[in-house]
Amino acid sequence: MSIFDHFSKEERPFVERALEMLTQVERKQAMRLTDFVDPRQLMIIQSLSSQVRDVKVSPYGGYEGAERVRIIIHPEYLPVEPDDYRLTLLAIKADQRFHVLEHRDVMGAMLGVGMKREKFGDMLTDSAGSYAIVAEEVADFVCTQVTQIHRTSVQFERVAWEAFTPPAPKFVEKTITVPSPRMDAIIGEVHNMSRAKALVPIRAGKVKINWKVIEDPSYQLQMGDMVSLAGHGRFKILEVSGPTRSGRLRMIVGLVT
Repeated sequence: MSIFDHFSKEERPFVERALEMLTQVERKQAMRLTDFVDPRQLMIIQSLSSQVRDVKVSPYGGYEGAERVRIIIHPEYLPVEPDDYRLTLLAIKADQRFHVLEHRDVMGAMLGVGMKREKFGDMLTDSAGSYAIVAEEVADFVCTQVTQIHRTSVQFERVAWEAFTPPAPKFVEKTITVPSPRMDAIIGEVHNMSRAKALVPIRAGKVKINWKVIEDPSYQLQMGDMVSLAGHGRFKILEVSGPTRSGRLRMIVGLVT
């Protein structure tokens, strides 16, 4: 069995690049810094590290618990420092009296100026402030090019990491009842669409469960799963209880804001 058989067809180009980086580090005995990766991609690289010897995978996204991280692949004997990740913290200054910036607003604005998703990490917003963590090499571009988000004038400013306290994740809770934990049933209830309509994006590969594309509508969701539907944002299964008197499952989901 080939190592590629453990991954989906869509993931294989990433697997090939990851193997190439690991092999280069093993051969050249030098550090290699990746772009930002999601938790699924991090897991892939960590699992592939067993294919090389004396090579370590060290992830960091700017703070403990970061979702998106850059990875330094390095020989085990070479130490890694935070500055080696080349991360920049940007504060987003904006008048939010009429529109409170959300995660998808910031991401949409950054993609809208031509940035690749791999060049920026977590975007954090709460009442205390809004922040974006980006690769150092694109920080000046962001500061000069992203001047408006959702019709709100904004200004990105570099901030020292020492002054940063990451806000807690924000969820808007929604209670739903479903006949089963099938993915199509839950997505339909969360996004107020029929199961038939929910099948369309699922079968088109536009749904990710824990950052992995899942095209099987009958896939069973569990507590803690993160679900992403292209164009509709993300939600997390926070609680599963039941059944109700009618035999349905009651769930509390958290919509990521």
